[in-house]
Amino acid sequence: MIGSSYLPNRFERKYVISEEKAAAIRALIHPHVEPDDYLTPEWPQGYPVYSLYLDSPQLALYNATAQGMKNRFKLRIRYYDDRPASPIFPEIKRRIDHVIRKQRVGIRRDCLGEVLRGVVPSSSELLSGVQGLGSLQDFCRLSRSLNAVPTLIVGYDREAYIDQITGTCRVTFDRNLRLRQFQEAEGLTTDLFPARYQDHGVILEMKYVDRLPPWMQRIILQFSLQRQSVPKYGWSVESLGEITVQRTASQRFTGRMGGLGRVVV
Repeated sequence: MIGSSYLPNRFERKYVISEEKAAAIRALIHPHVEPDDYLTPEWPQGYPVYSLYLDSPQLALYNATAQGMKNRFKLRIRYYDDRPASPIFPEIKRRIDHVIRKQRVGIRRDCLGEVLRGVVPSSSELLSGVQGLGSLQDFCRLSRSLNAVPTLIVGYDREAYIDQITGTCRVTFDRNLRLRQFQEAEGLTTDLFPARYQDHGVILEMKYVDRLPPWMQRIILQFSLQRQSVPKYGWSVESLGEITVQRTASQRFTGRMGGLGRVVV
């Protein structure tokens, strides 16, 4: 899953809806979109997506979202399974007012320990070679500036569709939000626990470039969709308990001063 579905600049609208409404919306978007390459018969209602989030010992990135700061970012390492040969994808997701901008690069999984220490692997370890080196350098620079440590693994199942003409509009239905505190001994596990999040239901996201397409606007009006904040990482922190997550992050930072040690990939 090497990022052709990721756009450098875009807008996002998020909603929490019922399964009944999700089915109705899926039927209406059918003329405009097609399933993305990873929505297969094996995963008809969503393929698993996992993200290891990094944050400061004080949870600065979580608090930026909780406080509704217009300009903020997240640091995460995305993966899709627990196979040792599968790549991982360090990502920076920035919000600049209402604009979303992502930087993402694929790397070998056995580089995880270096990246978690803020060390940039050599370009030979990148799937894209030197082309993605700048994004990885930015990721590690931000991580070092925050003294960031790995906090939570957040997972969900994603049912995704992309528009048939330009490929710049996406509609996704995310389900089964789950989480686990990161442990070096377990590494990038897929064995997570259900999250206790605020709005149970299907998380609908509409993603587009420049301006909202008319067909998306019609769906929003027809179903009286109410746009809302849907912070998967934030809900996961709150599900586990902010104090618990912060305490573990602080302990991890204190204990890793000489390096994280062995990290299972």
